[in-house]
Amino acid sequence: MALTEAQILAQNRWWTNSAWRAEDPHLALLEAQPLRLAVDFVAELDLGRPGIHILRGPRQVGKSTDLKLLVERALAAGHPPRSIVYLALDLLEDQSLSDFAVSVERAKGLAGGDSPGLILLDEVTAVRRWQTAVKSLWDQGTIGEDVVVCTGSSAIDLQRGAAERLPGRRGAGVDHLILPQSFAAFAHAVGDGIPPSPGLTVGALRTPDGVALLREMRLHGPALDAALRRYLRFGGLPAAVAEALSRAHDPSARVKRVLEDSLTGEIQRRGASVPAAHALLERVVRSLGSKISWSAMAREMDVPLGGRGRPDHQTVRDYIELLAAGYFLFVAYFWRSGSQTNEQSRDKKVFFADPLLHTIALDHAPGLTADTAALVENAIGAALLRRYEPPDRLIETFALPERLHIWQTARGGEIDFVCGTRRELDVVEVKYREQPGLAAAHAAARSHPGRPTVLASKDTLHFGERYTLIPAHTLLWALG
Repeated sequence: MALTEAQILAQNRWWTNSAWRAEDPHLALLEAQPLRLAVDFVAELDLGRPGIHILRGPRQVGKSTDLKLLVERALAAGHPPRSIVYLALDLLEDQSLSDFAVSVERAKGLAGGDSPGLILLDEVTAVRRWQTAVKSLWDQGTIGEDVVVCTGSSAIDLQRGAAERLPGRRGAGVDHLILPQSFAAFAHAVGDGIPPSPGLTVGALRTPDGVALLREMRLHGPALDAALRRYLRFGGLPAAVAEALSRAHDPSARVKRVLEDSLTGEIQRRGASVPAAHALLERVVRSLGSKISWSAMAREMDVPLGGRGRPDHQTVRDYIELLAAGYFLFVAYFWRSGSQTNEQSRDKKVFFADPLLHTIALDHAPGLTADTAALVENAIGAALLRRYEPPDRLIETFALPERLHIWQTARGGEIDFVCGTRRELDVVEVKYREQPGLAAAHAAARSHPGRPTVLASKDTLHFGERYTLIPAHTLLWALG
């Protein structure tokens, strides 16, 4: 059934009430947080050019709050209140396309606002074949002159919608990705006086300015180290960051449940079970930082993922890639050292996109404890993915990054990460221990002569002619 007039009015209080902010649940939660983190999407969205924007990202990353912040921004810029329409479409879950269309048309008619307007369609993936409904409204002219923002959290449905790309019906619209806060943002929020990150590449850290910056950041070494230890437990979801700021020792069951419910929901939409989701995450924990194959993961799991019987390699791959599409995990493939092409090995590593999911996985894996060195490698891999992957590709590449790989040497060894294009790779090796030694740094530099090379240590800063040793917490901060 389509949204009623009462439901629409309840969701658009700014039409009649200038004090709506005090009653808005999303902004009330934001106001209660000890720190408001910057949101580039809200500040940068062009409110003057019609188009259909798709705002993607995991659940509870703040997409609904971002829409309400857009309402605030539009009103402050002088947009008439009744030209701004917000609809929470999770109330239409599994409803028909016609119900969706009627809801949008009813809301625009009730507002009576002049076009162009700002139309905010929250959780659009609750509507089956949502992209068809949006296309139809655009073609009919219902939203053809508006700035439209669609959000959603279903990895399956957003993938299907993005694949079609609403051809010819996007106007100025593009895809936007909202992810949990990076370590750099987390450290700036919780650390004592830690400055904002400069967002540098590995190559920039090897320049004279980069060297000077690294020397200066030694003053913040203890605060960065403390922030990293907290980040590896809490991660970057806004609610988790808020708890970290409150000096909680660990994330609460409430915060963990939000993320866990989101992941198991995606798994169940594919016909798998909650125990299957836990078993899959446990397997990722056990292999963190190690080379894996889909076949090996399937052999070591004793819980069916879907259907009957033991999982096979294709089933495991499908589920891992589903979770990567939902920004829960990411996969980094090996590059073959003897090939001059972009040919990749079948070998790969699977990582958590946010540390909180690792914390949750440990809750369901009695006997497993956190491997801090592997978690640091995971965090560095995630930071490199976000730094090097082109923004327009990052949305689609958590399952198959184009600019982040592991280097497979001719002798069967590996370099933890190579970043960038094949001809212009930056090299990162992770040795998170008290005395990392220089042999690993020599080997990493030797693998790609002349290319910027960094070894992430636990607390050693050392400048060599061919490489630099940087404490992992400082490297993570510098990458942004």
